[in-house]
Amino acid sequence: MSIGIALSNSAYEQPEDILRDADTAMYRAKSLGKARYEVFDADMRASVMARLQLETDLRHALEREEFRNFYQPIVDLGSGDIVGFEALLRWQHPKRGLLGPEEFIPVAEETGLIRELGWWNLREACRQISVWRAGLATHRELTISVNLSAKQFLQPNLVEDIRKLVLELASLRKP
Repeated sequence: MSIGIALSNSAYEQPEDILRDADTAMYRAKSLGKARYEVFDADMRASVMARLQLETDLRHALEREEFRNFYQPIVDLGSGDIVGFEALLRWQHPKRGLLGPEEFIPVAEETGLIRELGWWNLREACRQISVWRAGLATHRELTISVNLSAKQFLQPNLVEDIRKLVLELASLRKP
């Protein structure tokens, strides 16, 4: 059993407020393991508000296309040649600057936004490797690696959707 405790004080104007804070403390207790209790404090509220703001920002970022892929070369150690790239997803947040995946992927996974975000990442990486292959006749064998969330593998049509994406991008290269 997980228990959340909110101590009564004069700051509570409505009964719903104390229940909300007890609920917040209970979810903190659940996240820390089984058979626990947590007492609500102001840091919990700040943490919840920051997470809600991040979720809102993440939804807007998808709409405004604030994400970027950075491409890290994959080098053949024997020859020293670049044989491919790994697409590394970053978020160009309008206020916080460039954010690494550790700052937004957990929230994307919790909210289900990872499917849309992951699809954007995959599509953009495939588009970019198509451009490179088309423009560099000597580099037609370049590969691209893209990280997928475990939740993306639960999508029933993932393989078929990837196949369609590859065919779509291949048809764009043909005159």
